Amino acid sequence: MNSKQVIQMENENILATYSRLPIVIKNGKGCMVYDPEGKSYLDFVAGIAVNLLGYGYQPLIQAIIEQAQELIHASNLYYTLPQTQLAKDLTQVSGFDRVFFNNSGAEANEIALKMARFYGRRKYGNRYKFITFSQSFHGRTFLTLTATAQEKFHHDLEPLVNGVSYAEFNRIESVMKVIDDETCGIIVEPIQGEGGIFCSDPSFLHQIREICNERDIILIFDEVQCGMGRTGKFFAFERYGVKPDIVTLAKGLGGGLPIGAVLVNEKIVSITRKGDQGSTFGGNPVCTKAAQVVVRTIAQDDFLKNVVESGEYLQQQLHQIQQKFRDLIQEIRGIGLMWGLQIPGKAKLIVEKMLEKGVIVNAANDDVVRLLPPLIVGKKEIDQMVHSLDEVLLDIQFTNKVAGLK
Repeated sequence: MNSKQVIQMENENILATYSRLPIVIKNGKGCMVYDPEGKSYLDFVAGIAVNLLGYGYQPLIQAIIEQAQELIHASNLYYTLPQTQLAKDLTQVSGFDRVFFNNSGAEANEIALKMARFYGRRKYGNRYKFITFSQSFHGRTFLTLTATAQEKFHHDLEPLVNGVSYAEFNRIESVMKVIDDETCGIIVEPIQGEGGIFCSDPSFLHQIREICNERDIILIFDEVQCGMGRTGKFFAFERYGVKPDIVTLAKGLGGGLPIGAVLVNEKIVSITRKGDQGSTFGGNPVCTKAAQVVVRTIAQDDFLKNVVESGEYLQQQLHQIQQKFRDLIQEIRGIGLMWGLQIPGKAKLIVEKMLEKGVIVNAANDDVVRLLPPLIVGKKEIDQMVHSLDEVLLDIQFTNKVAGLK
């Protein structure tokens, strides 16, 4: 089928909840994807931080094939080797005590919040409240949407879940205003992705950790988007030198297959009971086998070194672009291979124009262009993206000047 036929079939059969770009992705290789007509696109979104190893990574494909031939599904009524091996890999690379597997980032965060409430109830009896932060995004279940402190996600869904308070990101005094004796957990993204690529101040995370230690509150880091090597460290918390009680992973963990994970310390282990959590597909053999390849690849020093070097080069190029287009780009934010360009009112336009030039980027909202390339990206791909961005911004700048003369 050609692209037009695929789009028409989608319009006739799939619930219209997505504002899709007019492109059909058929296959990919490295950092490139291709439509049914063979047109190539440089991907700087990576399936929203999912395809960490790019497209067509043979060790990943081979692991999936071999596991599918052996066992696709068994459920958690029984033990399976791929799940057990992945759990061991994650505890060793993280220093956490146990892992619970599920299917997505929203589910991982939902489970983490439940764990914090279990801890607060079982140890103190009356603790059930959570604190989250402005601009956050934690998922689309009712609890994680409530935890998402962006009003645009709450429309027509009120009343939301009781017991969630919002503090201001990077302002510790705002935390002190909403914390009380009934607070059981604080959840924070070390780097906010969907909110527009806002990075935590190191002192902010350290202060939150101190508060949680003093009050025995569970600290959760949502690393669904910013974890798995994207910052140049395996975990974002390693960049900040602050270790939470729970860290959540998903997106890139399976290299393209759906899997999430909740890593917990001994505090959570000590209060967990049989039946507290469950998942039919969580820890699926094929997904966990794929995740083993991803985890073991990213954990290598040489791999993370490339992320750091490519991230630094990308940062340099973006700052050069900012100097050239100061009237358009207000700010550049990010770490490693996770960057946002603050371009008020123009982000979605830039996404459309970049696509016309064969480069896929993303708009976190109408003000922020988000860049999340595969972690295998190199200078060649970065130069291509930056060159296209330069052309797009030059065109917008010229259009603005002409409009201003009228």
